[in-house]
Amino acid sequence: MIAAIWLIVIIGSVSATLALAARTRRLAALNALDDARGQAAALAGIEHATARLTMIQPQWLSDPWAHIDTVLRDTIALDSLERYHVALRDANAALDLNGATEDELQRFFDALGLDDAVANGLAQCIADWRDADDIPHPRGAERQDYLRAGRAALPRNGPFRDVTELGDVMGMTPAIMARARPYLTVHSGGQINLNAAPRPVLLSLAGMSEEAVGVLERTRESTNAPPITSLDDLSNRLSPAARRLLRNAMPTLLPRATFATAQVEAVADGWVTGGADHALATALIARIGMAPVSPLVVWRRIE
Repeated sequence: MIAAIWLIVIIGSVSATLALAARTRRLAALNALDDARGQAAALAGIEHATARLTMIQPQWLSDPWAHIDTVLRDTIALDSLERYHVALRDANAALDLNGATEDELQRFFDALGLDDAVANGLAQCIADWRDADDIPHPRGAERQDYLRAGRAALPRNGPFRDVTELGDVMGMTPAIMARARPYLTVHSGGQINLNAAPRPVLLSLAGMSEEAVGVLERTRESTNAPPITSLDDLSNRLSPAARRLLRNAMPTLLPRATFATAQVEAVADGWVTGGADHALATALIARIGMAPVSPLVVWRRIE
C-alpha cells in the first residue's frame, strides 16, 4: 500500500513537471510568434512610409517633403491583431552627435536652459567620448576617469552608435537626457535644415541669433509665405545687428545649413494586440529627385 501511494505521488509529480514544461514551451512559442508578428508589422510600417513618401505632391517645389511629420499620424491595423505606428522626421532637423562641434554642443545645451558650466562640461565630455585619443579635455573625461568613477560603460573613442549611448557619458543625467534626446540624432551627416529644425538645434549654430530663429519659426508657421531658401534670403529679413552676426558666421554656416528635407528618419513601432512586446524598426530614407519624388531606403534595422 505504501509503495502504491509513493508510486502515485511520483507519477503525479512527473505529470505536473511535464505539464509545466509543456505550458512553458507553449508560452515561449506564443511569445516568439507575437514577436515575429510585431516585427513584421513594424517592417510593414517602414514600407508604408516609403510608399507614402513616393506619393507626396510637393507644397513647395523647393522642398517636396516639407512638414514630413504630418504624413503618417494614425495607428494602422494590418488585420484583427497586428498594429503599427510610424513616426517620421526630417533627419536634418536634429543635431548630429557625431557631426556637431564642441561649440555647437555647448550652445545646444545652453539653449536647453542648462547652466553654462554644465553645458561646457558636457560638450567636452562628449568630445572625449568620440575622439580617438585618451587625453581628456580640461573639463572632459576619458577612460581613466570612468574607471575611477566605477562606470560600467567606457568611452568608445569613436562615433556614437545611437543617441541612447549619450546616457553613458560622464556628466549626463536622466533629466538632461530626457530634455536633449528629442533633438538629437546620429544619422544626419551633420547638416541642419533651417526650415525644419527646432529652436535648440537652430541656436546651436554659429551666427544664429534669437531674432534669426524667430524669423525662421514665423516663416514656417505662415500659410502664405514661401520658405526661406538660402542664408542670403534669411539675412535680408534681419535687422542690421542680427544680419552682421549671421554674415560673420557664413564661412562656418554654409557647409552646415540646408533648407530642404533630403533625408527622413522613420521609426515604426509594431505589436500584436494583447501582446506584451513591441518591435521597433528604424530606417533612413533619402529623397531622390524633386517631382516626381523617389525615396531610397539607405539602411534599415529591426529590434
